[in-house]
Amino acid sequence: MKKAYSYILLTLSILCSFNSCGGTKNESEFREFELKAKDGTVRTGGIYIPKHTKSSSRLPVIYMEDGLVFKDCYYKHLLDSLIDEKCISPVVVACSYENKSTIPGFRISYRNAEYIESLSSQDPQIAQLFDNHYDYFLETFIPYIQKNAPVSKERKDMIFYGTSNSADFGITLSMRNQDVFPEYWCYSPVYSDISRYGMLSGDVDYRICWGVKEEIDSDEYFPSLVKDIRKRGGNVTSWVFNGTHDRNKWKACFREELKRRFPYSD
Repeated sequence: MKKAYSYILLTLSILCSFNSCGGTKNESEFREFELKAKDGTVRTGGIYIPKHTKSSSRLPVIYMEDGLVFKDCYYKHLLDSLIDEKCISPVVVACSYENKSTIPGFRISYRNAEYIESLSSQDPQIAQLFDNHYDYFLETFIPYIQKNAPVSKERKDMIFYGTSNSADFGITLSMRNQDVFPEYWCYSPVYSDISRYGMLSGDVDYRICWGVKEEIDSDEYFPSLVKDIRKRGGNVTSWVFNGTHDRNKWKACFREELKRRFPYSD
């Protein structure tokens, strides 16, 4: 009962912060929350709200998989600085936290199976993990953010952001459901297999980058992936950075993408 009571209090606190506690916030916020998925698991996340955001605002929003990197790599400070210095217009970042725990009896984490469709499908014992997470992301996480945060529900104002395995999840998501996001920022995807998918039915833009020192053969894998996406009708902008599988490099790319996508305007 105590755990359930704490869960209710946390949810009410977040709802109050997002909606009903009045007016404009003078400081940016980063709030964390728990959500119960349809499969019964309790998942966690966080949301960044820029300062001076009114509760009635409908800001563009970046949906970030592997969302713990937002805290670990000080993305809040980055966004605060860019907004304060008028390098970008305000944007919300909704973070879906990854589950790094190892799956009992396996040598991989839940994160691996939940993000990589081809990996999850290799063993019947974990085959459902990808679909469960896919359903959670689309049917629980995104609707929760749209209901309880000052964000736009329009497709043109929504961006997917993922790195490494979560970048693979984004690419698969774009193939399975092309109506959700118009733009995907996918940095260093390493296990994407889209061979089972056909043509994209609408416009989807991809921003894909990788390091010249990635552990996999970057001279073969990444160009081939980009080519496969383009064959299916995807609009791909790709680039290479001087480094390896590196969070700092991804953060630097993220900063430049923010400046490109959300230029400051009065």
